[in-house]
Amino acid sequence: MICFFDLEGPLCPIDHAADVIESIGKRLGKEQNFYQLFKMISDYDDELFLVDKKEGYWPGDTLKLISPIIVSFADEEEMISLSQKAEPTEGAIELFNYLHKKDIPTFIISTSYSQHAHTIAKKLNHTIENVRCTKLDFSLKPKNIAILDKLFDDIFPRFLKNGLVEVKKDLDKYFFDEIPKSDFGPIFEETIVCGGGRKKENVIDILQEYSCEPDEVLAVGDSITDIQMLDFIRKNGGTAVSFNGNIHSLKPASIAYSGKTIFPLKKLIDVFPETKKFIADFTEEEKQEMKINEENFHLVEDLTEEQFNELLSLQKKYRKLLREKAAQLT
Repeated sequence: MICFFDLEGPLCPIDHAADVIESIGKRLGKEQNFYQLFKMISDYDDELFLVDKKEGYWPGDTLKLISPIIVSFADEEEMISLSQKAEPTEGAIELFNYLHKKDIPTFIISTSYSQHAHTIAKKLNHTIENVRCTKLDFSLKPKNIAILDKLFDDIFPRFLKNGLVEVKKDLDKYFFDEIPKSDFGPIFEETIVCGGGRKKENVIDILQEYSCEPDEVLAVGDSITDIQMLDFIRKNGGTAVSFNGNIHSLKPASIAYSGKTIFPLKKLIDVFPETKKFIADFTEEEKQEMKINEENFHLVEDLTEEQFNELLSLQKKYRKLLREKAAQLT
């Protein structure tokens, strides 16, 4: 058995990159809330993947798009400091201690920048050697950063007033024509985000290293960046878990877990690979007891539309409870 976990959501409730951008906005004295600047770029990210189906673009590449802002106005110390203030998801430390005690190979596969992913991994007593994430090279910061003024002072205010439709074409030109040709070209080129299909590629590489098959895997995700990883594991006989997820993680999952703590996933680990049978065999008494304890396990496959929507509502309920502000972004 081998386990793969997304970081933000399953293991830590904050959206670290959004918090860094918000902190930059406050420091710059910008009138607008820069958390909404991140939301604009995050919504644009979804549009590129879901609507435009842009070739070579994966969900989570938001962190590539914001890399010029981060290297210009933040530093590694600030990024680590924000991460150190974040507490792991309730039950995550205990769950990882249990996995380590049982010597189950466990990997964090995250879109997060390494400054955040490595900090949270240390809080989980987890080796950073078993973390795959996004590297950001601050040495590539250029001297001329004036091109960011267009994003801050023109595109973003129009987004706040009229929404993404107003600025979509401007963002296309800005991020895929103007930025690559600017002094930010090197940082834009070198920032390879560990999201979407690249998460799946990391999973495949690790499975090959351990001589494991996908049906020996339990993978946990909660958002659009996890689609390919969860879909790959489910289709190949493994256990794909949506933990307090959105529609994007729920659709490709085989099991949904909704709750205030992630520790009850231990139950799936204990019965692996018979995870679906474990849930299918719940008695009505067991279901009621888990509902009272707010530990909700459900099979995802073969649901009616009504059943799926009810389950999605339950996932969103606990997503909002645990992730609070970050839940607004996805």
